[in-house]
Amino acid sequence: MSARMLVIHLSLQEGNLLLEALAELPFKSVFELIGKLNQQANELFAPGIAPQERQRFVFIEAELSLAIKALGNLPYHRVHALLSGLHQQIQAQLSNPHSFAASQEYAGL
Repeated sequence: MSARMLVIHLSLQEGNLLLEALAELPFKSVFELIGKLNQQANELFAPGIAPQERQRFVFIEAELSLAIKALGNLPYHRVHALLSGLHQQIQAQLSNPHSFAASQEYAGL
């Protein structure tokens, strides 16, 4: 069975905060995720897209776990709104019995 994929909606500012948090961790543990997020951001936030508009980023559970742990190392006042939003999005997907099938379809599996 493959890892569950989760679709997380982030604004450009939220994505930048996430990248900032990841940059504080050892490079070897985060460089693939940072590269993946940068690639997605470059595709999603093309010219003409409002930076405050949330876009769909795809994570596997392990990547999202690492991202949340990284955010936990930043000051609470900077990350609490993002963490709350992530929690709501994750709960909505994990409580949906069709989310795994939908994530496989989205990934082309």
